[in-house]
Amino acid sequence: MELLEKASQRLYAWLAFFALFGMGLSLILTARNIDSVTVTDPTLFHQNTAPVRIVDFFSYFTIWSNILVVYVSVVLARGKAVSERFKVLFACGLIMITVTGLVYNLVLLPAFPPKGWYWLTSTLMHVIAPAMYIWLWVKRGPRGFINPAKSLQILTIPIIYVIYTVIHGLAIKQWPYKFLDLTSAGVLVWTISVAVIFGFGELLVIGFGKIDRKPIKKR
Repeated sequence: MELLEKASQRLYAWLAFFALFGMGLSLILTARNIDSVTVTDPTLFHQNTAPVRIVDFFSYFTIWSNILVVYVSVVLARGKAVSERFKVLFACGLIMITVTGLVYNLVLLPAFPPKGWYWLTSTLMHVIAPAMYIWLWVKRGPRGFINPAKSLQILTIPIIYVIYTVIHGLAIKQWPYKFLDLTSAGVLVWTISVAVIFGFGELLVIGFGKIDRKPIKKR
């Protein structure tokens, strides 16, 4: 029995394409330093060498979330049977890409508006990918993948990301986002900020879990 109907599988394939194209083009622009945004805050990523820019590129939460979106979408597009671990990854991808879309469009976009080709890549990764992932899940499924009782498992990748960001940031004295800057904010403020973010993530897990229990309306 197929997990999704053929039309839904094709839509997930398109989602994978959009996210992958956005990341691929953004990586090329970053490596070649094309249409780069001028960063005046010395605590944020602003290196000028290609190898360091590439490492920094893969240090953004946006990239981690879009990589997960691509993986999950490809698996669903293939229509194969999925494991319990994949269900957790699907839920994690939903939470991460939702946070990506909200934080970027509400907080980061006003401060760092994209220019040139980055307008396209930013739209694909921060608007199309979040909106399409959420819409597909709500309207097409799959269902039964979001279990609030497994919140810790669902949030494992974000936890790993924060640990990586702290180690990386302390090593190079630069950070992907101001609100994750441990050295400038101080341990107390940083801890409160991270706790608020993960608290919001938990609320998303609970809220999406309720939606997940509702059947999909037949078209």
